[in-house]
Amino acid sequence: MVRPASATRVRGDFYLRPAIDCATEFLGKVLVRRTAGGRVAGVIRDVESYPAFVDDVHHGNKRTPRTTVMWEAGGVAYVYLVYGMWHQFAAVVNQADVPDVVFIRGVVPVEGIDLMTAQWDKPRAVTNLTNSPGKLCKSFQITTDLYGADLTADELFLEDWGIPINPADIHTTTRVGISTQHDGHDAPLRYHLTPKRSG
Repeated sequence: MVRPASATRVRGDFYLRPAIDCATEFLGKVLVRRTAGGRVAGVIRDVESYPAFVDDVHHGNKRTPRTTVMWEAGGVAYVYLVYGMWHQFAAVVNQADVPDVVFIRGVVPVEGIDLMTAQWDKPRAVTNLTNSPGKLCKSFQITTDLYGADLTADELFLEDWGIPINPADIHTTTRVGISTQHDGHDAPLRYHLTPKRSG
């Protein structure tokens, strides 16, 4: 897939809506990271919605040093580390003081695949570069250095390439990796695109 001449940067008002309303609109947008070596980009295919104050799943419900950025107005990056090794990235959305986020789980690489591959010690298939939150961040060089980054600026942002998304291709499931002990673990707030069938 080649970046079309009509591609545009996603504007700030895109992020100023509740997570529950805008999460599916991230699907088909292109996540772009400008690195020292050049651009890397991928079409977003898998997201999760984390609305604030509706259950105890969302750790942003409480303001802490780690979650402070979630309480800003939408359009900034929430980046954190899990298991001491994997970075995770979510886009802060909604108005200030409502800590909603849309968690980016996976993209399909379209630019800078050589730069993504270079982040790994061993060769791996293109389909295995960005198909989980941790692998996405490693391949895109997204670290906590980008905590609070402006998603309308030049380091990390979304582009609209006009990729059409058929609502029938959006698959809805529960969010991944949430303990059944949490109220809200079974909420159907993960949205991902159905893989294209070959043949």
